Amino acid sequence: MQKMWFHWTIDNKEEYDFMGEVIGLIRVMPGEVISDEKIEKMIEDIKKVVKPPAKLGKIEIKNVAFGLRGLNVTVLVPDNAGGLDPIVETISKIENVESVEVTDVGRI
Repeated sequence: MQKMWFHWTIDNKEEYDFMGEVIGLIRVMPGEVISDEKIEKMIEDIKKVVKPPAKLGKIEIKNVAFGLRGLNVTVLVPDNAGGLDPIVETISKIENVESVEVTDVGRI
């Protein structure tokens, strides 16, 4: 079977989006055991700081150990939006947040 190669140019590149999207799982941990109200406040604050073009997916509360709970935050970001680092930096400034780390990344 013969291979065929095509070459073309695009006049208006703004009409086409060649970039994909990155999906990331971000683990957000408080520095100590905190109340349900403070966990809910963290969730609400995360919802406020994740802004377009990023899209907030699921936020799950995960039991870690001895009453300590953390949050798993799923975020979808366009490739050309600078990755997950700006979101991680912003989340790290939220009250009661001790650490923020990206635990998984994939392309869609």
